[in-house]
Amino acid sequence: MIALAPFLAIFGPIWTFATSRVGLPLVVAGGIVFTYEGVPIGPLRYIPYAGPALASLVDGRVDRQYAAGQLNERLVWQEQQRKALAAQTAKAAAEQAELDAISQNYFDKRVLDKVAIASLEDALKAEKEKTDADPKGAGACRVAIPGRVSTQLDAVGR
Repeated sequence: MIALAPFLAIFGPIWTFATSRVGLPLVVAGGIVFTYEGVPIGPLRYIPYAGPALASLVDGRVDRQYAAGQLNERLVWQEQQRKALAAQTAKAAAEQAELDAISQNYFDKRVLDKVAIASLEDALKAEKEKTDADPKGAGACRVAIPGRVSTQLDAVGR
């Protein structure tokens, strides 16, 4: 009992007050506040490894609900970001497919134009050979532009 004397000297009056008529409601109210609010630890919460461990010991219900709400909002935001990224990727793929189709049509048209130009040039050569072979029929239908100028203008146009 002598070993408990210093302990009882300090905590005896506290125990007497806590079990008294006035002290008991204060202890209950303090317990409720501690349960809901916890112990404010301030910037100690941000110490790596030790902060989260300490916070898990002394945080109250309010802090736990706040952390759960933050986590929920973060997950919702990340899901919205994933959906927006998927929509943006799908839109970019659709636009790229449209551009690919347009460029393919352009190159196909260029090939067809080259074939048409080659056939027209063959027709012009045949007409020129026919005109050169038959000088009588070349009077009024002869081309007013010399062949050299026509070839140079044709090369500029392509």
